[in-house]
Amino acid sequence: MCAGAIIQSRVDRVVFGATDPKAGCVGSIYNLLSEPKFNHRCEVEKGIMAEECGELLTNFFKQLREKKK
Repeated sequence: MCAGAIIQSRVDRVVFGATDPKAGCVGSIYNLLSEPKFNHRCEVEKGIMAEECGELLTNFFKQLREKKK
């Protein structure tokens, strides 16, 4: 969904830290932003502070699961 919004809004550059190996569409499972069927290309820089970003996501979802209990 996010990658689709990036394409539709013609974002020129995306920078992010943590990838999603199970569901990501920007260089994980698939790279939607470089799909030749679309008439827009977006520069992608990934892995910035990857360890810290991964920890933030892990902690966020851990807290979310604990709240549901």
